[in-house]
Order: sequence, then structure tokens, then C-alpha cells
Amino acid sequence: MPLLLALWWPGQAQAQGPLVDTIDWQELNTEKFTIVYADEIIVANRPVECLCGVAEAEYYATFIDDIYADLVAIFKTELDSNVNLRLFPTEQSYYQVNPIAERLPGVIAHALNSREEIAIALPRTVNLGEEELVNNIRHEMTHLFASYLSDGKLTAGFQEGIAQYLEMPTDQANLEPTLLEQAVEQDRLLTWAELDQAGQVYSDPQVAYPQSLSIVSFLVDRYGLTTFLTFLRESAGQPGYRSALETAYGESADQLEAEWLAYLPVYFESRWQVNAIYAYDLTDVTALVEKAAYTDAEARLTEIVALLEDTNQMETLAQAEALLAKVHRGQAAGALADEARAALLADNYTLAIEKGRAAEAAYEDLAYRERIPEIQNYIYRAEVGQGALSQLNSGTQMLDSLRFFEAERNLQEATALLQALGNESAADQGANLLNESAWRQRLIMYGLIAVSGLLLFFNTLRRLFNRFLAGPLEVEFTT
Repeated sequence: MPLLLALWWPGQAQAQGPLVDTIDWQELNTEKFTIVYADEIIVANRPVECLCGVAEAEYYATFIDDIYADLVAIFKTELDSNVNLRLFPTEQSYYQVNPIAERLPGVIAHALNSREEIAIALPRTVNLGEEELVNNIRHEMTHLFASYLSDGKLTAGFQEGIAQYLEMPTDQANLEPTLLEQAVEQDRLLTWAELDQAGQVYSDPQVAYPQSLSIVSFLVDRYGLTTFLTFLRESAGQPGYRSALETAYGESADQLEAEWLAYLPVYFESRWQVNAIYAYDLTDVTALVEKAAYTDAEARLTEIVALLEDTNQMETLAQAEALLAKVHRGQAAGALADEARAALLADNYTLAIEKGRAAEAAYEDLAYRERIPEIQNYIYRAEVGQGALSQLNSGTQMLDSLRFFEAERNLQEATALLQALGNESAADQGANLLNESAWRQRLIMYGLIAVSGLLLFFNTLRRLFNRFLAGPLEVEFTT
């Protein structure tokens, strides 16, 4: 099918001349638009046949405010004032405001950001279906939003790229990048610097239009719609597209252009079908969830869910919400694992085991097992610590029962384990108990020695006393 063009002009187009003597302009107001249409057209003092009448205006009024609401949700902003939608009744009258249309039959409309007006050549729309007419308005209205965010500084290439990107996919729309593939084969691609110039874009639209669409598709696919909107806003305060790109993306325009060229093969293969507004692809964020990069995934999914809600991608929204729920479960599992580790470091072995087992079960439920060995190690160390504390308690009881050999064996094993676990307070307690055991044994030994001495003393006294009772002592004196 031929390429239909809808142009964007940074200012009012120049008229060719007074081809139309008089147009009887009428107005029909909607909530956000003034639809200006012709009730009659007079040339050389005679009415001429034209596509005129209120019916055309009323038809556009049935959907134009809905398109505006969609774009407000996407761009997160409203236009400052109501917009004119001017329906030109003849091609000659349209040429007066858009001379390029006379030599480019594919041109059917254009937007003038300086007047916030959309102009449509009605005779060129007669063979278009309803979906194509809606997309025509959507395309031109996107120009106004992009111009508003960039303060009128967004250049033709990016203007036409985002306007095409936000067109709704239809059975009639020819989105396949066949023309762009041919341009690559023929070495006809324009540089981004050339796409920055309106003359280059509109002089070779067969290349410039699909190429500009591929550039916006690349930027949104790789970096997200939010970053592209940041680029639009940065364009308002930057001297050109290059500095605006670098500010928004953190990379130079040359680096991004090289990445885009490297991206083209996958774009031709399948990524041309991906669109953040109508066919969001969750592959990348799903990969983040699967590898448990939950912080990054949560940030991405929060943004994605909001976008999917705004663009009514309900099936994909359900998938994204399920991923976000999985992220929250993963974060909860991670928090349990961290609590198990903290409890282990705090020597709270019972809590460490409880939290560790809960974390292990949570990760099993997520079918993510990368952290399970780590968690099992926490549980094992906590169980060892718990056992060591039990041994320490048993050793204390044995010590109180004067079962010194058994007590010291338990206390020595428990103290060594607790030292290995880094439980210094419990290990010190074990060491103190071992010292106490040694002190008690020495005390008992000294007591036994003292008792033995006393027994010997009293035994000697008893013997002397017994001898005294047996009779007087015989004493010999020698002279």
C-alpha cells in the first residue's frame, strides 16, 4: 500500500496564492477541540462542489476527544488550550496552507504547533477506513503533544517517529519494515543528523518515515517510554537533539546511533512488532524477575503497570501484575533470608532457624533456588549453635553434679563450636565454666588434703591418748 504521510510543521505553512476566493467556515465545539469545517466554498462568485457539511465535522467529533484523553494519559500532560481541527473541503484550498502536499500525493494532513491546529485535506481521506482516519488524527495530535513538551524544539525525525509509534495497529496499517530493509541494502539510510533536518525527512519520506519509526521503537524498547518522554522535555531547554539525548539517556547521540544500527537486525526479525502502547513486551522484565533482581524489577514493573493501565492493555497488565506480585513474594523471601542471617549473627539460633526455614520454603515456592544453599548454611550453623548451647547447659549441670570428666568434655566441645560460630559471649561462658571446673577440682583436692591431714593428726592424738590410758610411762634416769 502507498505510504500515507501526515506532516508536522514548526510554523504556519506558506500559501501558494488565492486559489480559493471564499470558504464559508463554520465551527463545531467539543470539550477540547474546535472543529472548523466548510459549509460552502465559492470560487469566482460561484459555489463549487466540495466535501462540505456539518456531517463531516460531527463524525470527527465522535472520537477526537477520546484520542486526546488517550494521549494525555501517555504524555502525562495536557495542552494549554483548545485545538483547532480544520477540515479543508478541496485539495486546492489545502495547498494554500501546505504547498508540499501538491507534489506529495501521500500527504493527507499536517499539524501546526505555532497555532495548535491540525489541518486535514478531506478529499484525500475519502478512500480511508475509520481506523485510518482515527490514526490520522492520532498522528497529528501526537505532534502537538511532542511539540508542547519540547517547547516546539523537537525536530522532524523524532516528531515523525513518535507520531507513527503512537498510531494504533490496524489490519490496514503496513508496519512491516520492508522499505527500511531495502534502504539498508541500498545504503540509503539517513544519519540522525540528517533526520534532524525537515528538508531531508520530507524529501525522502520512503526512507525517513520508517527509519524514524525504527529509532523511536529502539529508544522505547531499550530504555522505556518514560526516558523518551524525558528526552522530549529536555529538548525544551537544550540547544539541540544531541545534548537532549545525552542528558536523558546518559550516552552520547553517536553512541545511541551506533546502538540503533546494531539493533536493526533484531528489529527486522521481530522487534518491529513490539510497541509499549499497544503490544508491550515483558520479556526483559520477566528475565529480571527470574534472576531475582527484585529491586530493579519492582521499579520497572511499577512504571509498566501504570503504562498498561493508561493504555488499556488488560491481558498484558494481568501478566505484569502477576510478575509484580512475584517480585513482592521474592522480596519477602529475601527479607526472611536476611533476617535469618541477622539472627545468626546476633546468636539467636532459634530465630535464625525459624526465619531460615520460612525463607527456604518461600524460595522453593518461587522456584528460585539460587539462595537456598546460602539459607541452608544459615540453618545448619544455627542448629550447630543451638546444639552447642545445649551442650553448654548440660556441661553446667554435670559440673554442678561434680561429674567433672563428662562436664569438661561437653564444655570443651561446646566452647570450640561457639568460638567457630563467632559467639564470643557464649564461648567466654564456656571458658569460664572450664576454669570453674578446674577451680572446683583444685578446691576439692585441697579439701581432701586438708581432711587427710586432719585425720592423720587426730589419728596420732588418738594413739597417744590410747597409750596414756594403758599405764604410766617408764622413764630411766642415768647418773
